[in-house]
Amino acid sequence: MCAQLQKIWSELNPNELAKVLHEKALICFLNQSGKFMYVSQPLTVLLECDESELLNKSINSLQCTKVEQQAKHPLWGIISNETFWNGYIDLSTKRGKDLRVLTTFALLENKELHESYYIGIFDLNPLHVDFQMFKENDSCYNSFFNNSPIPKSVFDLETFKYVDVNEAWEDYTGFNRNNALNHTPNELKLHTVFNSEFINTIKSSENISISHDKVELINHSDSIKHATLTFKKIFIHNQAYLLEIIMDSTERLKYQKVLEKISKKSVQKKDVILKLAGLVGGDLSYVFKEITRLAAKTMRIERVSIWQFEEGKNTIACQSAYNLKEHDYFKQVEFKAHDYPKYFQYLFKHKTLRVDDAIHSEQTEEFAERYLKPLNITATLDVLIQGHQTHYGVLCFEHIGSKKEWTIEDEEFATSIANIISLAVECDKRNTAEIELIKSNQKLVGLNSELKNLQKKLEQENIYLREEIDLVFNYEEMVYGSKSFSQVLTDVERVATTNATVLLLGESGTGKELLARAIHNTSSRKSKPLIKVNCAAIPKELIESELFGHKKGSFTGAISDKLGKFQLADGGTLFLDEIGELPLDMQPKLLRAIQESEIEPIGGTKTQKVDIRIIAATNRDLQEEVQAKNFREDLYFRINVFPIIIPPLRERIEDIPILLEHFVNKYSKLYSKSVKYISEETKRDLQSYSWPGNIRELENLVERAIILSNDEKLKIPNFKSSEKESLISSTNLSLDDVQRIHIKKILHKTNWKIEGPDGAAELLQMKPSTLRDRMKKLGLKKLT
Repeated sequence: MCAQLQKIWSELNPNELAKVLHEKALICFLNQSGKFMYVSQPLTVLLECDESELLNKSINSLQCTKVEQQAKHPLWGIISNETFWNGYIDLSTKRGKDLRVLTTFALLENKELHESYYIGIFDLNPLHVDFQMFKENDSCYNSFFNNSPIPKSVFDLETFKYVDVNEAWEDYTGFNRNNALNHTPNELKLHTVFNSEFINTIKSSENISISHDKVELINHSDSIKHATLTFKKIFIHNQAYLLEIIMDSTERLKYQKVLEKISKKSVQKKDVILKLAGLVGGDLSYVFKEITRLAAKTMRIERVSIWQFEEGKNTIACQSAYNLKEHDYFKQVEFKAHDYPKYFQYLFKHKTLRVDDAIHSEQTEEFAERYLKPLNITATLDVLIQGHQTHYGVLCFEHIGSKKEWTIEDEEFATSIANIISLAVECDKRNTAEIELIKSNQKLVGLNSELKNLQKKLEQENIYLREEIDLVFNYEEMVYGSKSFSQVLTDVERVATTNATVLLLGESGTGKELLARAIHNTSSRKSKPLIKVNCAAIPKELIESELFGHKKGSFTGAISDKLGKFQLADGGTLFLDEIGELPLDMQPKLLRAIQESEIEPIGGTKTQKVDIRIIAATNRDLQEEVQAKNFREDLYFRINVFPIIIPPLRERIEDIPILLEHFVNKYSKLYSKSVKYISEETKRDLQSYSWPGNIRELENLVERAIILSNDEKLKIPNFKSSEKESLISSTNLSLDDVQRIHIKKILHKTNWKIEGPDGAAELLQMKPSTLRDRMKKLGLKKLT
């Protein structure tokens, strides 16, 4: 460096010199003719040329394309007319790279030598001075913006280019800060929200906040994400800027689509099962055709067939088969069972055979050459069909072509279809027996007593068929037949395969704990424990220790470490029964544990992460409890993700005969009794009773009646009896039963008002006198 420049440096303020001269400074010196006297090494790197190519050359030799919006204007002509000049210049490097830099030129004079020079400072990523100072010195900005884990960025409202981004933004988008600054999202191809309508809206409003949901973002690696973008206008030193906040929604949308798909498939399978169950009792050939067709369509499996054992299981023959691709039914040849011992030994032992690679499986290789390969069958799912005293046959699902992996849901659906087939076969046998019975009755009119004995025998044999019905209508120990409770189980099936929090709402005795166990047992967590906590049964002083555990010595009586229910349920399900009884001061701690998935034992110093699924239950109206300040609103919203309302027994009276039969069978076996009959009047009274204790009350009442019974007739304490009786297992409703139930519902609706506007007679469209006669005939009267 020449002596004159060294002299100039010596006269500069040390603090100013420190800011200008550092190893990365982009600076140069020009003489009075505008020629380079000194060029820093970082500046030569930026311009992609050697120092020797610039020294003693005019600054106009730089390939400037624009100076402060003035195309092709000589740079030195602008600088030489000013003692201080600051502005943007667009230039091209030696290798053709386009740059936009903020350039400052200041005149320095040496009075002793009577000479003057220009110092030039280049800034590649300039920021507004006020914003730069604010950014460096404002602690709130650093806390809110720089240190935030949420992706954020700030835009210049004139150019809509990035002026600042935080680290979270860099991590989320894959772009680094230097690449983003002074570029728009459109230039980065990150998103296209900044259209003309958006820009006009932002500029025309003083204070505004705009959110765009489900915006598609393309990050630096060209992968696509989805997010909600929130834009807010902010002011820094009276200068307006645009703040962008990114909230990722990629996983939420993906999870939502998966949940909708699972829900749709579960509902479809449920509808098919109910539809097929409704066909039971019809023509067996037609039922078989519908079963194979609908099962193939629902499972999207190419071939579904039903096979029957013949000649004492020595031969198995196809009764019905459906080809989904050709939409046609076909018959198969018979097979000799003893030719395939491995297959049948396994099937008889395990009831189900699920094979993903049928050609090479040990159980199916025996008939691979003869049957599987010619038809290109690659995977099979076979279920044994149970008969009355022996096995009826086999239900076969056969996949053709590419590889197929069966799921547990496929196996459960196939098992349900096999149960329906079993029921249909037995009903067909019963119908055949009933037809033969009618023919015999026509021929043996004089043998009336013998005919009655035969009818009674057939009715007793029907008990077995009722047990088979349970296979279709029972779900995880549930006994039901009503549409309202079927909808409850549909909701259970929808939510069971997810990890969503479930809130069970219903009166005491409606079966909330059974539903919680059903959700757990059909979820992916079924191999882990289901831990129950009765919030009403634990003393207030011990509830925190019971939930979160404690350390030895943490309080009086803590003689050893104890694991809490949250720790015991890790990996499984925690059932919070009677959550409405939880003390108010305990609710914030429970909310934090559920929300953060971590707990801290009493006396502990470290938090512990837990992986649990929450199922809560209550018989209270939590919304009323929130209004009364007895239950925290934030905790209510946190557990009310998927509410399931369980109807009381008085709203599903069609289930009472089925429940009655179930409990009679249960306690007859327990107490070695043989109770088979019930008075018709008692049955009517049971269906008219309001059942404040719901199913639990009915069960206790039946158990007491079984204990007190001395013969085959069930006598319910405090319920009237009559001579007319019927089999308890005869749960089919007569016309009188249907009328009685319907009139009873209308009377409850009108509060037993018979005459006048909105009375029961008007709603039933009959005369009041006719209604009273019908009520007397059906034994309907208001209970006091």
